[in-house]
Amino acid sequence: MARASAAVVTGAADDVEEIVRDARREHLADLLAFVDRACARAGLDRELAFDVKLATEEVVTNVIDHGYVGMSPGPVTVRFRREPAQVIVTVEDLARTFDPIDAPRPVVSAPIDERRIGGLGWHLVSQVMDEVRHEPRSPHGNRLTLVKRIPSTH
Repeated sequence: MARASAAVVTGAADDVEEIVRDARREHLADLLAFVDRACARAGLDRELAFDVKLATEEVVTNVIDHGYVGMSPGPVTVRFRREPAQVIVTVEDLARTFDPIDAPRPVVSAPIDERRIGGLGWHLVSQVMDEVRHEPRSPHGNRLTLVKRIPSTH
């Protein structure tokens, strides 16, 4: 059964927007459209919004493709918060714990025809975001926090 919630939760200082879907390929478009709308409401320029959406897509795709392998697809939650100097995207799941720091590092200096296919996703996320933090959840699951700073000209 698809989880279909999306909400804006208003806090004392900032608004937090959230969407929850089952970790299935058919829900990826909904999750990314949510991030696209949140970036627009936050007033991000095209370049910043592109980075945030790209990193979120990579993280959510990894949850969908790898997180729940051998399990029924569970929820993936995406939260978006705009602060004065940054945006914070949090992706949570109930899948097996996986810290991206444990992902094999790609050899980007090797000639392209000698590189293995795939494996650039986490590298890309760390390149386009200013901070990437992983927290294991109890008893299982992951919380990945993606931070993109907003230059003072925005």
